[in-house]
Amino acid sequence: MKIGVFHPAIDMLGGAEFVVVVIVNTLARNGYEVELFTNKKIDQKKTEMVLGERISSTVRIVVKPTFMHPRGMLDLYQNIFKTLLFKSKCDVLLDTYSNCVFPWTNISYIHFPYLNRYFFRPEFPYLRSPHIAQVSGLPYVVFEKHLQKYHRKLLIANSFYTAEAIKEFTGIKAEVLYPPIPSALLSKSSNDLNSNTRKDLVVAVSRFGVGKGLEKIPYIAKFTDSNINFAIIGLVHDEKVLSTVLRSIEKLNLANRVKVLTNVSRHEMKTILNTAKTYLHTMVGEHFGISIAEAMAMGCIPIVHDSGGVKEFVPSQYRYKDLRGAAIKVETAVLEWTPEKAKAMVEIAKQFSESNFSKNFTKLFSEYLNNTKAFLFDCKKKYVFD
Repeated sequence: MKIGVFHPAIDMLGGAEFVVVVIVNTLARNGYEVELFTNKKIDQKKTEMVLGERISSTVRIVVKPTFMHPRGMLDLYQNIFKTLLFKSKCDVLLDTYSNCVFPWTNISYIHFPYLNRYFFRPEFPYLRSPHIAQVSGLPYVVFEKHLQKYHRKLLIANSFYTAEAIKEFTGIKAEVLYPPIPSALLSKSSNDLNSNTRKDLVVAVSRFGVGKGLEKIPYIAKFTDSNINFAIIGLVHDEKVLSTVLRSIEKLNLANRVKVLTNVSRHEMKTILNTAKTYLHTMVGEHFGISIAEAMAMGCIPIVHDSGGVKEFVPSQYRYKDLRGAAIKVETAVLEWTPEKAKAMVEIAKQFSESNFSKNFTKLFSEYLNNTKAFLFDCKKKYVFD
């Protein structure tokens, strides 16, 4: 059986891309013939450097270049066409990218539904101009709301927060499968959680992109004790966002306390997190937050906005509502960090291990195949275009 996995923007190398890597490798280990659809040739060395894992050599990579901006309206309609053609070449199509449910898609792993009711959520992070997007996306809104058939599909949400948003629009219950973090991060030694190896350091890991809130960090830092340092780590996907952060650091005279580190390897990031006491996450309405769980696995106390899927696993005392509140909680977390508190964070993070994700994904996938074998055969005939 040939399984197609659709994720054009694999080169973004963020948390969503690690989900893809684990999924295709899990399918390959289980003996399936796997094809991964991408827009660019995969740099396995860079993938391993950033995500900590390569894509299995048995996975066939299908590369179809594009010149359209990821997550834009044209990209949405392009993906409709691409997934249809891709489906004609495989038995089961798994979409981990579009956050939509196309008629020919069998399984959708949804990080947050692209559409909700009859409008785009203004706070949806990928939209620069929500009002224009509402108009250009209307045809698809009407299609998904009124013409889509959700029976015999498997919808997987990355959190209960996302599952509720899916249900709000579709009325369908999605299965919840939290994203994975590398199991290697959970291999803690007593020295990793020793207070003598930790510095008064706050780390944020995120790609420099719209909606991530990284521009808030210098202002949060300004409100904290002058002995507390900050490191912002991430790949650059939007030069304007990076420039905004750097300008704020300079304007607030924080160059000696707030460092920006781009294109850092997985090993370097792990080394830095192993010396930090606190992890700061600035996105509002985060759908899940893989980087948060990873930092907790490294013994960092997370300070996150009190919204979204993070409320499902980050204790309430570590959630803030405004910048001043964030600064107070960051300072408290740094000054009151202990190995015991760090161990409590590691215990929470263990539920998100890569091995747990693979096991639970395999269970959902196998159950889906067993329940829909006849239907999948009919769909294969329906969507073949020679």
